[in-house]
Amino acid sequence: MQNLLKIISIDELKKALPGYSPEKADEFHAESAKLANKLFDQELKKIKNQKVVLMCGGSASGKSEFIEKFLIADKFDGIIFDSTLSKIDGTKIKIKKIKKSGNTPIVCFILPDDLKRCFAAFNKRDRKIPETRFLQTHFGARQVALWLAKENPEIEILIYQNSYQPENLKEDQLSFSLLEFETKKEAINFLEEKQISEEEIEKLIMKK
Repeated sequence: MQNLLKIISIDELKKALPGYSPEKADEFHAESAKLANKLFDQELKKIKNQKVVLMCGGSASGKSEFIEKFLIADKFDGIIFDSTLSKIDGTKIKIKKIKKSGNTPIVCFILPDDLKRCFAAFNKRDRKIPETRFLQTHFGARQVALWLAKENPEIEILIYQNSYQPENLKEDQLSFSLLEFETKKEAINFLEEKQISEEEIEKLIMKK
């Protein structure tokens, strides 16, 4: 049976834009996001009764690694939209479109166990993005996850915490653990505890 997986990645689409270079990655973000949204609309029209995964998580949180390790390896059929999903308004639009197309939205929220480690990975990337984007996306993605849990109980939200354990894993590999909750309330309480402001993130990642 043919695998119907379609991955839409804002970062990958940037690479095909004229004049793109990793050093100027942020200059191409708006254009690549627009292209990704257009492609998302086109692909939704091609499927029905399929699962559509919206990745959620701040910059360098391990979303691409998660897709490779779990969704691609497990031969997931459907659409994966790989972005930070860090704005509530944009999330509302995507969920509405998925439902209208006759498909089922699933949100995979990737929560790093160590933001300082995450920030170090962010700075090692070839793609050069302002540090403010790191703060905004990690703050925003946690807000979106909490909003979804509170206001959209019908939507499945899978919360994965990642960690780096060099004694057990090869270099640069991440371990992902699915967090399970007995009730929706427990999940909401957990997400409320994980809320953090941009100012708090900045203090945390700059702390020596």
